[in-house]
Amino acid sequence: MGGVQRPSRWGVIAPLVFAVIALLALARSTIIMIYLGVTHFREVNPISVPLSYYAFVEGGEQLFFSAAAALAVGTLAVLIGMARSGVRMAGRPTVLLAVWTLCLVLAAVFPADDAPQIETFGGWVHQFAGAGILALLSFAGLAAAARLAEKPEWQPVVSTVRTLSIAAAVLAGAYVASRLNDLVPGIYGPVDVGGILQRMVLGFHVAVVAALAVQLVRVSWPAVWRRAAATPAPAAPTIAPRP
Repeated sequence: MGGVQRPSRWGVIAPLVFAVIALLALARSTIIMIYLGVTHFREVNPISVPLSYYAFVEGGEQLFFSAAAALAVGTLAVLIGMARSGVRMAGRPTVLLAVWTLCLVLAAVFPADDAPQIETFGGWVHQFAGAGILALLSFAGLAAAARLAEKPEWQPVVSTVRTLSIAAAVLAGAYVASRLNDLVPGIYGPVDVGGILQRMVLGFHVAVVAALAVQLVRVSWPAVWRRAAATPAPAAPTIAPRP
């Protein structure tokens, strides 16, 4: 009878590698967005103006694209790492997360129209991609939570992912409702809070991905440690005695 085949070294460490990549990418995206918000506070009011308008300030376009790309990379890294760690991610969770990352990239590649109305093809692409960003991650988080509940080692993060996903969905609904101000100016009073609502939604989205990445570290690290402990140390070279 053949013995049980041990997983390869890469198969053991891959989930941890992807988790670290995800955390680094999320940190980069978050730092860039905070930098843009602080540096360009006067040009882009964070209370009323959407995030995408950072692309219109000097030096902001490249940074905004970099932040969106980093968030997309972090999300894909978490998805791949979870799949390699044994979570059943095929189907709805993978499709929703993949489409969400695509929406992030499209929204960065095709900037919004700097005008009261949408006037260009790129503006429409940005509009639909933005709608996908607002909606899809909450559904992806809820779909992933159902799969995570099947694994005992992932159950500690299930309630966190569900709560964050639901909170993001509620805030996304509030943001959509706030856009009625575009049709009926002043319907909610003199202050437009669409910008801060959008930022809060994205913040909860980042928190969902970060929660998954942190749990992926917790799940994958023991396996890496056991693999390292089970690997025998190289034998010392044998030196033949002199004649």
